[in-house]
Amino acid sequence: MFAYLRGVIESKELTAGSSDRVVIDVAGFGIEVQVSRRTLLTIGQLNEEVRLPVALAIRENDWTIFGFASVAEKELFALLQSVTGIGPKLALALVGTFSPADLAQAIIDEDQKMITQAPGVGAKVAQRIILELKSRIEDWQEKHAAVKAAEDGIGLISEEVRSILSGLGYTPTEVSMALSEARNANIGEDVESLVRYSLKSLGSPVSS
Repeated sequence: MFAYLRGVIESKELTAGSSDRVVIDVAGFGIEVQVSRRTLLTIGQLNEEVRLPVALAIRENDWTIFGFASVAEKELFALLQSVTGIGPKLALALVGTFSPADLAQAIIDEDQKMITQAPGVGAKVAQRIILELKSRIEDWQEKHAAVKAAEDGIGLISEEVRSILSGLGYTPTEVSMALSEARNANIGEDVESLVRYSLKSLGSPVSS
């Protein structure tokens, strides 16, 4: 029903639940969208315009709009829901824990241990994901062959930035989100600029 929403970010809310919330002002209508923590931290700041890929889930009287950082993530979200026993909230937990490329590769490699790192995903669920999606995920992976390169950022420079931020105690997920936000902001491809921007994004005070 909906392909995407284009509007201004009115509010962003971190929650203790399985998803976070963002409100997008679309032509004067405030539309609440459920997103993963990864998406919430990478789509932009308050009062900025955003174009957010979305999917509508309808369950009895509950209509929920889910938002994603990319079309590739949205497509993987839909694929995951085709697996027996996986609904939209669990699918969102999976795409919110891993990048689309990393999750696809884990399925192809039958890396059950990695998949179970997502909240709410046990061994049996991971087994079903591998069994039911492995043959189909290869087509998705071929279609999005450039996704991992885009998410990894700026090659060797990004690896140096990852090393620096990891040494400061940030987790791989936090580092990936900060680098993604830096790419969206078109920060220069040098280590100093990327580290400074990432630290500001992660909430660490940096002198100007």
